[in-house]
Amino acid sequence: MALNRCSTCKVEKVKDNGDIYVVNEDKFLRDQQQLIQKEYATTEESIWITTPPPIDTNIIDFDRMIALCNSSFSIPMDYYRTFNTTAALPDTVDKTGMCFLRCLYEKSGILENWKLNRTKIRLNIWPATGDSIEVCEKEGSNEKNPCVRAYDIAKCLTIRALVDARNQPL
Repeated sequence: MALNRCSTCKVEKVKDNGDIYVVNEDKFLRDQQQLIQKEYATTEESIWITTPPPIDTNIIDFDRMIALCNSSFSIPMDYYRTFNTTAALPDTVDKTGMCFLRCLYEKSGILENWKLNRTKIRLNIWPATGDSIEVCEKEGSNEKNPCVRAYDIAKCLTIRALVDARNQPL
């Protein structure tokens, strides 16, 4: 029997319609900001500087995004590693992995209103070559389930990244 150790946590089951639910997102983000402030706090003549250095909003903190999305769409990290090396999730019957990828792409700003952010992709994933952005944006455009559509887009980007990486001279 599993015990719910967080009495204030709002936990909802993933719906098959692809809605994204993030457990206590506001608290999660506040906690992350406090950690950043503590991490960058320094003393200088007994004055505490708690403001983190300027952060480029195009650089994605994937560890933070993964933790955020995994709080709502819990998948084994082996699934995510497998996806990054093969462009396929081990389980596509259960849509949780697809919703995890949707959350990751949307919360990081890589995907917004079904448009890919070229700058974020080039800075964080790989230097998208050729027509990858245009082609992958169109993937799954007829799909009704937003998680499946996001998975189709992510799969397209990952396949193209893997192929581009293999074709680069050493």
